[in-house]
This record gives sequence, C-alpha cells and structure tokens, in this order.
Amino acid sequence: MAETDHHDSDAQQGYNPTVRIVPDATASRLRAYVRRHPDVVHDDYEDAAEEDPIEGACYTLAECYFHASGGQDSDLDIYCLSWSDVDGVDDENDRTHWYLKRRGGPWIDLGLPTPEDADNVPFDVGRRRAFLTGYEPSNKCERVLDDLGIDIEASSD
Repeated sequence: MAETDHHDSDAQQGYNPTVRIVPDATASRLRAYVRRHPDVVHDDYEDAAEEDPIEGACYTLAECYFHASGGQDSDLDIYCLSWSDVDGVDDENDRTHWYLKRRGGPWIDLGLPTPEDADNVPFDVGRRRAFLTGYEPSNKCERVLDDLGIDIEASSD
C-alpha cells in the first residue's frame, strides 16, 4: 500500500476553497516523501524547513506533481512568485515560491505545511513560467518519482 502523509487530512482541504495543498493521493505521497527525505530541500531554505521540510521544498513538490500529472499534457500551469515583487515584503535574498494552477480551477500548492499558510501567499502576484529545466524533469524530480514508483508522464514538446 502506498504511504501517504498523515500530517495531511481531508478536513484541512475545506479551509480555503481556492487553494489545495493535498489535491489527491499523489500529492500526499510526494509530501510524505519530502518529510522522510529532507535532503530534497534546497540549501537556501534549510533554515526555514527545520520544523517541516515541506516549507523548503515548494519547487521540488510543484515540479514532481506537474510531471506526475502529465506534464505539459496536464491541465496545470506553473507559477513562480518572487517575494521581492510583493508589496511590504522585505526579501533581501530574493526568495521565490513555486506552485501550480489547475486551468479553470484552484491553485495547487504542495509547498505549504497547512491550508492556513495559503493566507500569506499572494498567488495572483506570481508569474506563469516554466521550471528551471524547462518542461523536462530535473534529476531530483526523476529521483523522487522513481523512488515512489511514479511514472513520469510523457509531455508534449
């Protein structure tokens, strides 16, 4: 049986109808993986992720979920928020936050520990873009999905 993230419950999903942090079992498995393997957290975010590795793994989680969901053939768009673009936020390190949007549906943000954290993210300020590796999965993404036995869906070029 596939392991899911027991930190995530169905009850949490009702908090904010415009944002989903665990939209399905694949998302739950990815979040559980990050919590068991905090080495996937980017070095720049290790301090923030000490309590919960989810906080430092938004890029990896968004990328893995995108590819597990069909990549470019899915109904997901990729977004990146630069905190330096947010009014009133002093971010000298120019940190970013990565998440997805289901076309015609909610924001998908696996990088938030709880639904309440969505209140602090101005999703509409983010910009639609590709991942750093374009639409090809990174080595880290391939490792995570391979470890979980999730096939990377073929993406259209």
